[in-house]
Amino acid sequence: MSSDNMTREDYYRQQAKTILSELSRARELFSKHKPSIGYVGEQILRKALKKIIPKEYDTCQGFIVNKLIEAPINLSRQCDIIIYRRNKGAIEYSYGDLKIINARSVVAVIEVKSSIASKTFATTLDAFEILQQLGVPFKFVFIFGSITPKALERWILNKRLQESLFSEILTYDTPLYDWSDVEFLPKAILSLQSHKYFVLDHIQNDYNDWVGYASYIIKDKEKKEVSCLQEFFSSLMDLIDYDSLTIDINEYSISEGFTLFQM
Repeated sequence: MSSDNMTREDYYRQQAKTILSELSRARELFSKHKPSIGYVGEQILRKALKKIIPKEYDTCQGFIVNKLIEAPINLSRQCDIIIYRRNKGAIEYSYGDLKIINARSVVAVIEVKSSIASKTFATTLDAFEILQQLGVPFKFVFIFGSITPKALERWILNKRLQESLFSEILTYDTPLYDWSDVEFLPKAILSLQSHKYFVLDHIQNDYNDWVGYASYIIKDKEKKEVSCLQEFFSSLMDLIDYDSLTIDINEYSISEGFTLFQM
């Protein structure tokens, strides 16, 4: 963090405003070539993350390798943003801006999407399953476009349904996840246009404990996009600082999220 006169949250908010300003400029410049907006947005986000994360860490795009696992499943698919520790041997290979990072040095992977639909979300989950096998615990999805809680719930449960169809025994009419199943799922999903921030965690209602995606309550009604980005940065930095995603349940709402299974 570059300013000693700001709280950490204020600094994240400043960076969120900068990202939104640069995105607005990019939308104007590339209004007639919309595919470029997604690429530019990814570059803007990566640049902001480099300013926020401590100097002991870095970001890149590329692949993740775990040489302790036999090929061909020891290499990930291409990752949009990799956050990794700058320790010895972190970078296995470097080809310009594209790097291959050792799994033991990886903190988190962020997949960036201009927009998302059922097919692209399913492809992302497939890539996250590979990352889980390689030993990458924390995955995030950053969507510049919109998504609804109902669509997100349907896509995730459809993934479970497809897997269950290949099982010898299907014990439930509606397939449910358990905790070991959800470890490959993204820890958080941000939809900038929808002003939604979903976090995978324990959820409590008046009657039961659940595991599912809780939706952040955006209190700043006038600048919801800024608040979403601010919370996204805060979640990432909590992860880097403590190697665990710290959640204040009181800040989340089950009514906007959905559950995966009952504890």
